[in-house]
Amino acid sequence: MLGPLGDATRRDLTDAAAARLAAEGFTVTRPESGTEPPAVATRGDDRVAVEPLAADDATPVVITSRLGHALDRDRRVLFAVRDADTAAAVRDLLADPPLLAARRDGRRTFHLGPDRVPVSGGGYACVRADGLGEPTFAWRETDTPAGPIAAGADVDAAAVDEDGRPAVPRLVCEVDGSPVAVLAGVESLRTPADDVFPFAYRRDPADKRFRVRRGDDGTVVETVGGFAALRDAGYVPVPMPLVPEHALGRSLDDDALAAAWDLAVIDDGDPRLTGDGGSTGDEGSEVGRDRDRDRDR
Repeated sequence: MLGPLGDATRRDLTDAAAARLAAEGFTVTRPESGTEPPAVATRGDDRVAVEPLAADDATPVVITSRLGHALDRDRRVLFAVRDADTAAAVRDLLADPPLLAARRDGRRTFHLGPDRVPVSGGGYACVRADGLGEPTFAWRETDTPAGPIAAGADVDAAAVDEDGRPAVPRLVCEVDGSPVAVLAGVESLRTPADDVFPFAYRRDPADKRFRVRRGDDGTVVETVGGFAALRDAGYVPVPMPLVPEHALGRSLDDDALAAAWDLAVIDDGDPRLTGDGGSTGDEGSEVGRDRDRDRDR
């Protein structure tokens, strides 16, 4: 919900959530800064950021960003939504498994983040995609392949645990189901070597054009004028995975994460809050770091 309709929804949700919190004994303030949530409620040591979510806001990037922003300021988050589908999207992201697309045997599959993957030679990783439409990217942890793989400076890729599994999971990037890169864990995402990925692109400071080079030998294979031309030539930037501990700036176990948020479903015709809750301590209560407020899109 973009534009005036989405803004009106967010205002209504904020007003209803703030009114209920005030009725529960919280002192509610309305920060004027666009880098802050629209309402912050305080009761003793308990501080709650009210974060209204229109339907289009219920994405991994937006929700993780707002949760991280609250944690940085020692706040919990009350996500306020209007409908059951949006509520379900929030619960799915934050509860099962938290902030992940999937988790199995301790290995994680990540949502995609908004950033691109920088490479050590300058610029960003990309792949060639010749098919129609946009390619599908996936990042997941696994135990294979064994043996030496690309690793960050402080990552021991050879270490194994007591079960013989890699102590640092292999992090695989897949495009349309086929692996294109393997790294030793999420910490190796910090500016990996060029040869980890098939290609990389960089804007030349002299003529402002993109140079696409092969990852293995650095040979320039394409020169284009911008992002549209880059895609027309068949090259697509590799999105960074949304790694929870990176996005939040800390590692949280499932219990700590569950304590950091609550959800209010606010009926369109009724200002009362319904749905999940209890974190504010009263019976019946329902209660990113990149904060260039996404609500101002």
